[in-house]
Amino acid sequence: MSIRGTQVMAGVMLAMTASASFASDIQPGLWELVVENSGAATPDAEPITMDRCVTAEDARDPSKVLGGVSNPGATDCTYTERSFLGNTFRFRMMCAGAFGLQARGEIKYSALSMDGSIISMANIEGQALILESKVTARRLGDCHR
Repeated sequence: MSIRGTQVMAGVMLAMTASASFASDIQPGLWELVVENSGAATPDAEPITMDRCVTAEDARDPSKVLGGVSNPGATDCTYTERSFLGNTFRFRMMCAGAFGLQARGEIKYSALSMDGSIISMANIEGQALILESKVTARRLGDCHR
């Protein structure tokens, strides 16, 4: 898979976790998000790391914490299953866009961190792809604006 394909899949995975309703437990501040991909198609993939300043308003909307990444081809995404148990969010999702993405995942969260895994299946550049990803996020401190 191309580097672009890897980046698109990582963006898709971050966006998939974006509408979970765990925002009330998230503390505002500077958050670091890391996606580590593994699988046959990405044997040497470097982790993708990004920082995001989460305001008090943003903390009520998880898409501001985990989303906001451009996801070309990942359109019309809907959850086929969602469940919350304690501090764990589990889901299955399908996207009708160009990649025909299907995914399932589990994200555990606290006020200061998130940790989870996502398994995605897609068609990129005519090839079927299964991608396993570890998603982590942690609050680094206050935002410096």
